[in-house]
Amino acid sequence: MKLIKRTGILLGCVLGLWNCKVSGQSFTTSGNGIRQSVIATVKGKSVMYISELDGAVSAYTTKGQELWRNPSDNPAVMYEIEAADITNDGNDELLAASANGTIYCWNHKGKLLWKYSPEHKVRFSEVAVVKNSGKIQVFAGGNDYKLYELNAQGELASTTKIKGVVRKIEAGNFIDKDKQSLFLMTYVHDKFRWEFFGFVDPDSKEKIKKLSTKDAPLKEMSKIMMTDFDVSDIDKNGKDDILIFGDVSWKPMFIVLDGDFGVVASHSGSKKDIQRYAHSQGASLLPVKDQIVMRTGSLLYLCDLNGNLIEKVGTKYKDDTYSELAFDKRNKTLFAAGDLGGGNAVYPYNLNNEKWFNTTHEKIGRYKEVQDNLKDLYADALRFKMPDYQKKSDKPWMMITKHTLPKDVKRLNGNAIVFIDNKGTWSENTNRDDLVAKMGKVALKKDRRKKYNLTREEIVAKAKSFEDKNEPFVIWAGHGNDPFYTRIETLEAILKVAPNTCYGFIYAEMDNVKDPRVVHFVEEYVPRLAKAIRVNNKAKLYFRYKNMFWALTNKLSPWKELFFSGEFNDILVPASEDTSSRTQDVNLAGRVGMLSGGYIDDFAMRLIDDNPTGWRPLSPGGQRTISPYLRQGTLMASYGARVAINFDGIFLEEPGMEVLYALMKSGVLPLVEKEDIQSIGSWHLIQNADEHLIHSVDTHHNMNQYKADDDNAVFSVAQMHWAGASVPEHDYSKIALGVDYRWTNYMPKIPNGMTPIAPVELSKALDSKHVGYTISDGKHGIIDNKKVEAKVFGKEMKSVVNQGAEKLQILVEGASWSAIRLDDNHTRLILIDPGYLDPQERNVVVKFQNRKPKQVTDILKKEELPISKESIQLKVPAGSMRFIDVAY
Repeated sequence: MKLIKRTGILLGCVLGLWNCKVSGQSFTTSGNGIRQSVIATVKGKSVMYISELDGAVSAYTTKGQELWRNPSDNPAVMYEIEAADITNDGNDELLAASANGTIYCWNHKGKLLWKYSPEHKVRFSEVAVVKNSGKIQVFAGGNDYKLYELNAQGELASTTKIKGVVRKIEAGNFIDKDKQSLFLMTYVHDKFRWEFFGFVDPDSKEKIKKLSTKDAPLKEMSKIMMTDFDVSDIDKNGKDDILIFGDVSWKPMFIVLDGDFGVVASHSGSKKDIQRYAHSQGASLLPVKDQIVMRTGSLLYLCDLNGNLIEKVGTKYKDDTYSELAFDKRNKTLFAAGDLGGGNAVYPYNLNNEKWFNTTHEKIGRYKEVQDNLKDLYADALRFKMPDYQKKSDKPWMMITKHTLPKDVKRLNGNAIVFIDNKGTWSENTNRDDLVAKMGKVALKKDRRKKYNLTREEIVAKAKSFEDKNEPFVIWAGHGNDPFYTRIETLEAILKVAPNTCYGFIYAEMDNVKDPRVVHFVEEYVPRLAKAIRVNNKAKLYFRYKNMFWALTNKLSPWKELFFSGEFNDILVPASEDTSSRTQDVNLAGRVGMLSGGYIDDFAMRLIDDNPTGWRPLSPGGQRTISPYLRQGTLMASYGARVAINFDGIFLEEPGMEVLYALMKSGVLPLVEKEDIQSIGSWHLIQNADEHLIHSVDTHHNMNQYKADDDNAVFSVAQMHWAGASVPEHDYSKIALGVDYRWTNYMPKIPNGMTPIAPVELSKALDSKHVGYTISDGKHGIIDNKKVEAKVFGKEMKSVVNQGAEKLQILVEGASWSAIRLDDNHTRLILIDPGYLDPQERNVVVKFQNRKPKQVTDILKKEELPISKESIQLKVPAGSMRFIDVAY
């Protein structure tokens, strides 16, 4: 008998070996990071099947009793789960589509009945079950342009070629009351429109009806980012309708279409309801209520079956956000599963209550655990005083943000922080005839998001006003859509009138080396800006790039000449974009390589609310905890990032960014010089970077790029259509950084120490220091100047990485980490929970090798840690970190 606390009431719960925690009717699961939930029928009762981010699955009663849990056998994003009785025993099985390329089927007791994987690598994302006249068909799809049909035993029945990458498969009586058909939607663009949108006959696999974007019944359909779907007979005509939930430029909406693509219902929120990167989720509440519910970020909308608004509840950016909604018709309960940001709790809304939508829930489970851990961390940082062996830096932290320091942080006497206001875009309306003369009409291309409503004189006057007020600032001066928001003559004038307060200019996503505008910027703008900046040595050029830019793309001309020439290391600051990306780990290693290799003096972190995105329609935004951003920023800072480009974090609840600033200003997080990083084991060098591979990853909106050998690369399965996929054993990310799958890997585990990425020209310097390295072009390994297939090269890379790890003084298992030299006899070890969106307490082992420590101390808890067999074992709190000083 285990006692379970329910909001002040102690209840007995016979669970055997199962764990559960219940607060009111809410309950906590024993797993991590809930991604999806679905209601199943088992022995005539409702049961909730749950999937976690990494592919673990479980089953719970609707009161919170754990029935079983199976960890992932090959971690990857679990995209879709379905409950259906495919064994005809009256109990629903759990079917799941994993990005590791497997369709799974478990019975109601958690026993794996079968799993199916094709012979080639694929990223599955959808599964649906069709039942017609006793025949059961399981359909699945992913990124390889095929519709798979399996029988009830998991055997392949057929494959059908389709166009585009599968976005959605649903089964229902869409066309015929007596026969189920398939709804199929495929993409080419990663967010909008569709390649195929229609209904398919499950027997012949022929299309029954198809809708083109130009014939869409509502013009918004081609602009909506569809984030959730449901199937229900909304118009009560005996046939199913398809419910589509999403947003148009963040404005929430849903559309209900019948089998003829007629609009049954629709609802659109107002512009006042816009919440950045918030996803819309929803469900039909039939047959319990003639209503449709939609939740977008912190807002809940309740509509009638025509789409008319009944109630809107919540305060945008302030109320709870969740991963999934699941509707239990039998018990008349709507469940919100998983607090965004890695929660493992389930919260019910009892529809028997007339005002059920006003229900508020006490936070429980992992989310509360993380928030409590961060409050403790913040309190500890505010009490911290730097030890005598730690010296203040003569450089300040530079925070590009509208934030200001709270009083408690301001009084800390560690390292200084300079706050710099990002004034956004000053897009000017200056004539571009001179640019057209140099590069043609391409110079006239502009960014449709910008107004271009300022004259040069107005822009310079604005800059002067900030100088007069002694207000530090930067502006966003260009983008891949248009590198010339602000013209070079204007930028030079800004630097003249604001020599003390202009800290520089931000540029983003200018990765297309074939674009003559980009070439002109590199060859003409940068040298002139460098000359103007060096007059006062205050401003910098901040470059924001995603994907593998800092690891591979910057090894191509003209970027190679810019970033690795040594001419501009004092003014160039590489920053991460890393939104809608799969390779955050690779991009980090590239920037660490640029700093540690001596090619730049600084690099920047970027902490912003769209960081938690691997594939936008399937990556809900609106995380309310600072935890993922805090841990991401801390790791980057611990490898030398001194600058941060931070967004205000509208969704964030306290404690927020002040935790990071407290760590910085107190000195808990030291300002790191490249020569003091002690956790670099080996290097990976790039020679003649493979342009085709790079461009296939950089064109991240294009989903139509599948190739059967995408996994046969040193930097593999990095294209957008592989989002969430498991990483092959021979891949750099797997071997060097401990990454299991392509999804928000901001804090890789780094089991063998950091392996920075740099150009092959660094090899001579590494040879002189007897530091190990491997070489590739990104696609192939290179041994003795000959290309080697990645699958073969993996052994060489693993050997070199392991040898590098053996030379380190400290090695860590179970956490993301960095070791920083404070003086000749002291090292600060930073240990971070690596679960960006699935935080959890980590069991960590720290091994000491090649140098025996005298004392090991947790500097925040002031606790000496016992050393046993040249190692210590400790726990890193969920969603948080620990700071350990090692004395020699």
